[in-house]
Amino acid sequence: MPIASNARQEAAQAAPAPTPLAFPSPSRSQPAKKPPKPKKTEKPKVRKAPQPKARKAPRPKITRTSTPRASRSATATPRPSHASPKAYARSVLSAAQFLCADDVFTRESNWNPFATNPTSGAYGIAQALPPQKYASAGSDWRTNGVTQVRWGLSYMDARYGSPCGAWAFWQSHHWY
Repeated sequence: MPIASNARQEAAQAAPAPTPLAFPSPSRSQPAKKPPKPKKTEKPKVRKAPQPKARKAPRPKITRTSTPRASRSATATPRPSHASPKAYARSVLSAAQFLCADDVFTRESNWNPFATNPTSGAYGIAQALPPQKYASAGSDWRTNGVTQVRWGLSYMDARYGSPCGAWAFWQSHHWY
């Protein structure tokens, strides 16, 4: 038996020494070094000058000749003497009475001369019912808000004594 054990010893001595592994185990390895990032060359920031907005060419002015135009149709409505129904009301009422009338007309129609109540059929700024009542203030009642306000103020004076009387009634009944 001693021969066999000598043979093993001789074979172990003749064999080359084991070489270390090419890839060490992760537990024994050192952290890998990252290659350095290439440095960016920073460009200086340049602000662009604001460009002026393009302007439109001015509209050419239209001049009217002094020759008379053809007459308008008979159904055309004359222009009211005031810029708006509200301006008319402001011009004929005191400041306090105007505020009351403004409150009533704003809640009834928002000063829209074409406002129509789909349920009752009331029409215009003052919500006249029937709408033909406006005709007592002018024939252009369908389209002229000033005519409607003129009628509405007359109605407020006749029925409630003043626009503030109409506003007091409206506040408790939500109609006037």
